[in-house]
Amino acid sequence: MKRPVRLVVCVNERLGAGQASCVGRGNLDHIARMRQLITDAGLDVSVVERVCLGRCEEGPVMRIAPGGKFFTGIDTATLPRVLAELESFLERAQ
Repeated sequence: MKRPVRLVVCVNERLGAGQASCVGRGNLDHIARMRQLITDAGLDVSVVERVCLGRCEEGPVMRIAPGGKFFTGIDTATLPRVLAELESFLERAQ
């Protein structure tokens, strides 16, 4: 049985002064946009929020699971690239 494909998105918010975090860099907005892009593309992919993916200094961070690519430094311009990689990942998984 195939494991479902997910887009795991970091929603960590570090509250210390000067500490980078994915939420502090806009990942909550990216989640909403990715959900819409995935729906519009008709992909069978869920978006899962996780408190930390362990790459705070490289954030915002997303990862295709299971075992897929990490995306770091996410911004609105890179979201279509994440979508394209999801589509490619799904094709390879079939």
